[in-house]
Amino acid sequence: MAERTKPQRGIPSARRAWLSILIAGLLSLALALATQRGALNLRELITGGATVIGVDLGLPPEPAALRHTDEGAIAVFFTTPALVYPDVPRNRIAPPHLRAILADIDRATRSIDYATFEYGLQPVADALVRAHRRGVRVRLALDRENLIDPIEARFAGTLEAVGIPIAWETSTAFLHSKFIIVDERVVWTGSWNTTNNDTYRNNNNLLRITIPQIIANYQAEFAEMHSGRFSTSKRTQTPYTLVQTPQLTLMNAFSPREPVEPQIIALVERAQHSVEFLAFSFTSDPLGDMLIDRQAAGVQVRGVFEGRNANGLGSEYGRLKMAGLAVYTDGNCYTMHHKVIIIDSRIVVTGSYNYSVRAERTNDENTLIIDDPIIAEAYLTEFARVYGQAQNPTRCQ
Repeated sequence: MAERTKPQRGIPSARRAWLSILIAGLLSLALALATQRGALNLRELITGGATVIGVDLGLPPEPAALRHTDEGAIAVFFTTPALVYPDVPRNRIAPPHLRAILADIDRATRSIDYATFEYGLQPVADALVRAHRRGVRVRLALDRENLIDPIEARFAGTLEAVGIPIAWETSTAFLHSKFIIVDERVVWTGSWNTTNNDTYRNNNNLLRITIPQIIANYQAEFAEMHSGRFSTSKRTQTPYTLVQTPQLTLMNAFSPREPVEPQIIALVERAQHSVEFLAFSFTSDPLGDMLIDRQAAGVQVRGVFEGRNANGLGSEYGRLKMAGLAVYTDGNCYTMHHKVIIIDSRIVVTGSYNYSVRAERTNDENTLIIDDPIIAEAYLTEFARVYGQAQNPTRCQ
C-alpha cells in the first residue's frame, strides 16, 4: 500500500516572505550561539530541512557509531547508506558526513587545517572562504598534480583568490592523506577525498575524533606539510603513536616516515577467528602471504577488492582467490574506495593507506588502528553491505 500523506496548502507570498525572514534570523542566531559553544555536537545540529551553506542539509546528521571515551569521542560515518544508483547530480542531497563537516567548518572560530589528495567539492571551498572572511586562520595542503582537472583547479582557485595559503606537494609522491583539523579540537579523517565522486558515488568511511592526543598527531603532520616538507623529507615524529583509554586503544602512524605494513601484518598474524577487508588497491605480497597463512590456520578470511584494480599489475586478488579465500570484486558501479581491515571483530585498520609499496614508502598517508568492539561492529556492518553488494552488483543503467 502506498504511503498516505497529508494534503499540502499553499502559503500566500507575503507570509512566505515573512517566514523566510524569520527562518533566516533564527538560523543566524543558531549559528552565532553554536560558535560561542565551540565544536559541533552532532545531536545539536538543527536545520529543519532548510537549505543553508550551499547544500540541502536535510535532517540532523547521525553517525553510524558514536564512541565516548575519557579523553574524547569518535564518531564513525559511511557514505554507503546514502549512495543512490545511478547518481544524478541535480537530485543530490548532502549525506550525513558532509553536513557534519560543513557544520564544523561554519562553527570554527580560530583555525582550520585541511589536507586532501583530491578536491573539487565546491560547497566545502565556499565554507572555507566564509571561515577565512570571518577571521578564522585557514590553511590547506594539496597535491598539485590534480590541478589538471578543471573542477579541482576551480576549488583551489576559489581559495587562493581570497588569500588562503596552500602548501603544494609537487614531487612524484602523492599527498594521499585526508584530514581536517578544526579549532585544534576536532579532526576528521578516513578514506574520503573532498570530491563529488567520493561523496555521492564511492564507498568511503570517515571518523570525527575529539581525542586531544590524536588531534596533536595530525597537527604535527600538517605542520610538516605547511612547512613544505612532504613524503620522506619530514622530520617530526608523531607525538602519540599509541593512545590508551579505559574504553579503547588507538595506534596512529603516518607513512612513509613511520612503518605501517609491519604493524598490520603482526595484527593479522595474531587473528584468531576472522579477518575481513575492503581494499581499493592491494598489491602487498607480504600481507597477501599472511592472509593465506591465516586462512590455512582456520581463520575465516573474506574481502572485497575494487573492481578496476583487482586484475591490475601486482594485485593480490587472483592469488588470494586461487588460494581459496572468499574474495570478490566490488559491486558498486562507481568505485569502492575503502581501505579497511577488521580483525577478530574488534580491531579496525583504516585511513588513507592502501596496501601497496607506494603507500608504505613514498606517499603521505595516515593510518589509524582502533581496538574497540563497538567501533568494529559498525565497520562489520559496512563490510556486510559492501560484501553483499559484491555478490549482487548494483546496476547504474
